[in-house]
Amino acid sequence: MLYFCAAAATIHLTSNGRDIAAIWPANAILLAFLLLDKEPHWLTTLSAGFFGNVVANYLTRGTLSAPLLYSVANVIEIAIAAKLIGASSAMGGLLQSTKNSLRFLAAAGVIAPGVSGLIGAGTAFLVFGEPIGQSFLVWVLSDGLGLIVFTPVVLAVFRGEFITCFRGRTWLQRFETIALLSCTALIAYGVFFIAARPMLFVLFPPILFVTFRVGRLGTKAAVVIVALIGGIATMSTHGPIAILADGAVAQALLFQAFLGVLLVTCLPIAAEVTERARLTAALAEHDREMMKQATTDPLTGLLNRGGFRSMVASAFDNRDEKQPISLIAVDLDYFKSINDCWGHEVGDLALRHLASVLKAEVGPMDVIGRPGGDEFLILLPASDLHEASVVGQRIATAIRREPLSIDQTSVTLLSLSIGVAAASPNDQFVDLARRADGALYAAKKAGRNAIRLAS
Repeated sequence: MLYFCAAAATIHLTSNGRDIAAIWPANAILLAFLLLDKEPHWLTTLSAGFFGNVVANYLTRGTLSAPLLYSVANVIEIAIAAKLIGASSAMGGLLQSTKNSLRFLAAAGVIAPGVSGLIGAGTAFLVFGEPIGQSFLVWVLSDGLGLIVFTPVVLAVFRGEFITCFRGRTWLQRFETIALLSCTALIAYGVFFIAARPMLFVLFPPILFVTFRVGRLGTKAAVVIVALIGGIATMSTHGPIAILADGAVAQALLFQAFLGVLLVTCLPIAAEVTERARLTAALAEHDREMMKQATTDPLTGLLNRGGFRSMVASAFDNRDEKQPISLIAVDLDYFKSINDCWGHEVGDLALRHLASVLKAEVGPMDVIGRPGGDEFLILLPASDLHEASVVGQRIATAIRREPLSIDQTSVTLLSLSIGVAAASPNDQFVDLARRADGALYAAKKAGRNAIRLAS
C-alpha cells in the first residue's frame, strides 16, 4: 500500500502519463524493507512492489504493457541496490561513515538506476514514443535521487530512529532541533515561493548547520524538507527552477541536479560528523574505562590506594571546619591463616565477601578503599566519632552473621579488627589515618574481633 500510494501520487504529480516521473521515491520504501533485516524477505517484498507498481502505473497511464515493463525495471533496480549496499552496511548506518555513504551513493544513485534505466527508457520509447536518451537521463536522475533522498529517511522511520533520537535528547536539544528544521523549512519556502531571483545557494548554510548541530538524522530530515518544498514549487512552476529552465522536463532535470549537488555536498559531511562523534564518544568511554582501571581494585571492585587518596583529597579540600569527618580502618583477622589453610583462592573469596559486606553497610556518601592486602579504609565525610563507631559495630555484626561459604560443604566464620577515629578541625588526612591506624592496632592487641576508638 505504501508503494502504491507513493507511485501513484508521484506519476500523477510529476508526469503527463506518457513520460517518466520527475522524481521516484517509491523504490526507497522497498529498498528500506530489504535493508531492514539481516535476512530480507526478497520474494514477498519484491512481489508486493511489483504488484503495487503495476496497479499504480495502470491507473495513471491507462495501459498494461508499460506498467509491466516499468515494474520489472523497478524490481531489478531495488534488488541490485539492496545487493550492492548489503544489510550489514545498512545495519551500521547508510550515513554512519564516509565509506558507507560513498557505497550508498554509488549503488543507489548510479549503478542500480543506470541498469533499470535501460529498461525504463526502452519502454518509454517503444510504448509512448518518448526520446530514448532523454528518457534514460530522466529515469536515472529521478530513481537515483528518489533512492538517495528517501531511503535513509524511510529506513530511519521504520527503525524508530527519529523517535529514539528525540527521546534521548534534553528538552533544550529537542527545541533546538525543531527550531533548526523549522528554520530550514522557512528558508526553503522563501527560496522557492517568495524570492524573485534564483537563490538556491541560500539553502546550503541551514542544512550544514543542521548537520553539525543535530547529526545525520537531522541532515536526512532537512534534505527531505527541501526536496518536498522544492518539488511542490517546481511542479507548480514557482521558484528558481522555473525561472532558470523552460519546460517541465528541463525543470525536472535541473531540480534533480540541484538535489544531487545538495546530497553529494551534505551526505559525506554528515557521515564525517557522525564518525567523528562516534570516535569522540568511544575515546571518552575508553578514558573512563582507563580511569576506572587506574583507580579501582580489580579483586574487590573498591577504590585502590590511588583512587581512595584522590577521593580523600577532594573531601578534605571541600571540607567545612564545622563538618565532622571520620575514618574507619578495618582488618580481616587471621587472613594469613585463611590463605595457609584454604589457599589463596579462598583468601580472595574472603576479601570479596568482606567488600560486599562493607558496601552494604555504609552510607551512599561514604568512601571505601582497599589500600592493600587485607586492610580496608572507610571515609565518612559527614559522621562524628559516635556515628562512625555505630557503623563499625554494624559492620562487625554483619560479618559475623554472614559466614563465608568455601564450597558446598564448608563454611568458616570471619571476624574483624576495627579502629575508628574522627578528625579535629585542623587535621589533615595523614593525621586522621594515623589515629585510626593506632585504634586498629589497639583492637588487634586486645585479641582481635574488637572495635577501638581513637582518643
